[in-house]
Amino acid sequence: MSFKINRAAKPYFSYVGKEKSPVFILDNFLENLVPSLLQNIEQVEFETSPTYYPGIRAKLPEQYVLAVATAMLPVITKIYQIPQDYQVAFFDSYYSLVTLEPQELSVEQQFPHFDGTDQYRLALLHYLNPNGHGGTAFYRHDATHIERVDESNVNRYLSSISEFVNGHSAFSQGYVDGSHSEFTKIGEIPYAQNRLAIYPGNLLHSGVIHPKTDIDANPATGRLTANIFLNFTPPE
Repeated sequence: MSFKINRAAKPYFSYVGKEKSPVFILDNFLENLVPSLLQNIEQVEFETSPTYYPGIRAKLPEQYVLAVATAMLPVITKIYQIPQDYQVAFFDSYYSLVTLEPQELSVEQQFPHFDGTDQYRLALLHYLNPNGHGGTAFYRHDATHIERVDESNVNRYLSSISEFVNGHSAFSQGYVDGSHSEFTKIGEIPYAQNRLAIYPGNLLHSGVIHPKTDIDANPATGRLTANIFLNFTPPE
């Protein structure tokens, strides 16, 4: 199956938070979304995520990852001002489905997260199923005022979170939302079928999870996304 990038996809660009972090969106990203990624989705084998992701994941087709990367790398390097001699590395790329109930979440899963501390680590998030699910939100940590976690502030951020958790032994807030006691929401990408979103991986973020509609292990009806992770590093 070939994956046809829609050259007429509608772009949106915004800056998030006080740090003006670039977020790029393309609507109607694939011309052939249903036959290429969704037609046989119920036959895909999902497994429990080995990371903090609150659900199950399955490997994306390599042809899809290659098609997305070929189309988007020139755009990404320009938007995020990545030095020309930097080399790109791919992490594992997944279909993802949220399956954990709020009471099943670990403490770590109840906070916004970051994918890594590298300056040019990026997440590409493709919403796949029809609309009606929660999107992705970005946050500022109120105690430290941190929006993007890097090597200069990661210890301060983690220490502050640890101090908060240790001081609240009965802590249980469920999925992150805009009223989180320790964070302020600074932006959101609404869920829309066939929308591709690109954002810095070290920007604090979390899925906007509505338990009644988003917690669903059926890939034909759940909050199905395709997740590609990239990192750009200087030549060795």
